[in-house]
Amino acid sequence: MSKRLFLVLFGVIVFFIQGCANEDTSRDFSNNHNNITQISAKNTYDQTISNEAKQTLSKKENITKVVAANTDKILIIGIEIPHHERFGLQKMNKKLSKEMDDKFKDTDIRVELVTDKKIIIELEKIENKLRTNDMTKKELEKKLKHISKLLKEQT
Repeated sequence: MSKRLFLVLFGVIVFFIQGCANEDTSRDFSNNHNNITQISAKNTYDQTISNEAKQTLSKKENITKVVAANTDKILIIGIEIPHHERFGLQKMNKKLSKEMDDKFKDTDIRVELVTDKKIIIELEKIENKLRTNDMTKKELEKKLKHISKLLKEQT
């Protein structure tokens, strides 16, 4: 009986010590804009428009990550938001899409904004290849066209 009581008391004490630790493990997403990388405009394909879109969206307080790539015809932007804000995702997506459409209305580029994690990962791979000049114009157009096709299938 005393062993069981000792184990229970020990467990309760450990539980309280862990709960009262002075570590601040919370994250401030409003200032976490370090996940935005610029792609050189001197690469195989001019990425000035995607860099401009990233800069604009990185100033938004509820966006934690922005990735983008563009061709002459299409700009695909991927954004990540904090998990607790996903309830308003549809409304936010609509608002940001309209804002990006308005920003680039003078160009002939179609803008698509995505929040799908798999597509964001694909855009990150494209960005990395563009940054290291491992992608040709033709490959970029093919990949972005494929992503655009996937987006249309989802809707």
